[in-house]
Amino acid sequence: MRLAWHIIRKDLLRLRWILLLWAIMLATGLGLAAIQGRLDADTYFPFHLAAKATLAGFTPLIAFGLVMGLLHDDPVADVDAFWITRPVSGGELLAAKTLAWVLLGLLPVAVTLPFWMSYDCSWGQIIRGTGQTLGLHFLLGALALPFAVISANGSRFVMNVLVGAGGLLLLSLLSRVGSPGNDQPANPELVHSRTWLVAGLWLVAAITVTLIQFLRRRTRQSLVVLATAVILGFGVAKWWPWALGNAAGEPAQVASAIVAEVPLHEDEGSARNGTRLGIQFVYLSGNGELRVSFSEATPHLSGDFLDLLPGATSRPEVPGYYFILNRTDGRAFAVQPSQQGSSLDAATLYFTHASFATRPAQSLRENPPPDLTAWLKNAVLVKAVASDPQAFQILMVAQAREFHAGPSGSGANP
Repeated sequence: MRLAWHIIRKDLLRLRWILLLWAIMLATGLGLAAIQGRLDADTYFPFHLAAKATLAGFTPLIAFGLVMGLLHDDPVADVDAFWITRPVSGGELLAAKTLAWVLLGLLPVAVTLPFWMSYDCSWGQIIRGTGQTLGLHFLLGALALPFAVISANGSRFVMNVLVGAGGLLLLSLLSRVGSPGNDQPANPELVHSRTWLVAGLWLVAAITVTLIQFLRRRTRQSLVVLATAVILGFGVAKWWPWALGNAAGEPAQVASAIVAEVPLHEDEGSARNGTRLGIQFVYLSGNGELRVSFSEATPHLSGDFLDLLPGATSRPEVPGYYFILNRTDGRAFAVQPSQQGSSLDAATLYFTHASFATRPAQSLRENPPPDLTAWLKNAVLVKAVASDPQAFQILMVAQAREFHAGPSGSGANP
């Protein structure tokens, strides 16, 4: 095992500048995501676009290429590879490279941890987020591994990836020759089943090819295994007819609860358990119409490893509801925001921008405040989760009564 650790130290030292670049790109993407989440719907997009390009483009590309980076000094594609003259077995080399890849997966977790803590994520959410981050890391590794182990160097790795992508594109084009072009999309359960099977075939092929190359160095056999897996996977993705279980599952069953609240003032923000609300714009017109724009970050923790794959079916979320509450007199009324612009996934957090327009005097029809401007200064925007609208109404009334003040018994007016 001492030799394996020597190989690991050698690889990590050789890749130190690439690892530094990877950490910087990841931290930059998370920083851009945080910045765009604090801007309004009119100014956020340049930061949103830069964050998406960094987090969904550059950082996964670096993680994908690091698989070849680990094998660059110790290729297993040629029978005359240099490492074969060293006193190391294929099993020892495989163990060293596997452990090195596991250790590399800790880097994105370490970079993301301060980001999670800045959004007040609970330790349970951080643990689940760590699992999801490692899952994505190993998913990228599984995709790159077969191309890396059959490549003697980086240029062949790039060529093999391009050939593989081109082959998949060609198969896709050939499969559409003569078809009417109006294929109906499959139901979610069938899509999920096909995704599971294709991912399973590729994983089996990746493990098989890796063992062949490290233990026997039979590149031709590996190519046959890969070609067979690609053809079988393409056939499954195109023609597999049976759904194996429920794709979307059931939304999580949670009791009605307040998940976030923020004072209804411009440039105010507040985070609680991974959910952050940030007020960008508050305007009360002369005719009593209230307009508010805000941003929101919510935990986006997958319950299924395959949800990380492109095109995977999204799972239903617990419904979210919003209301405005004055914590002095207990008056409250519900609002219904609409999403503005595009959403962003960043490190298990889901960023959105939203706005709503309402007339508080009509919503508080039974007992409107005499001075609406002063009333709004003591108000907060609250987000709640509930199983249905009735449960939300009960929760909102309970919150209003908790902060009810004065002998008039005004209460809440949902």
